[in-house]
Amino acid sequence: MQFNELIENKLKDKVDIVYLDPPYKTNYAIDAIKLLIKKEILKSDSIIIIETDQKEEIKEQLENIDIIDERKYGRANLIFLKKKV
Repeated sequence: MQFNELIENKLKDKVDIVYLDPPYKTNYAIDAIKLLIKKEILKSDSIIIIETDQKEEIKEQLENIDIIDERKYGRANLIFLKKKV
C-alpha cells in the first residue's frame, strides 16, 4: 500500500509519533511530511522522526516545522521534528 493510500483510506485519527525511514537520498520524507500536514494528521504536539544517512536540509525544505533534536548512530542520522504551533 502506498503512503498516499494509507493517509487517504486508513488513518482516521491524528497520530502522536511518526517514524519515517525512506530510501536514502530521496525526497520521500519531505513529501510524506507535507502530506501529513496537508491532511491534518498531526496533533499540535506530534513528533516526527526521520532516519537518513546524512544530514538533509529538511528545515530549508519545510515551512512550519522545527528540528527539535538530531542524533547520529553509526551511519544513521535521526532527525526529530515538531510542527510549529
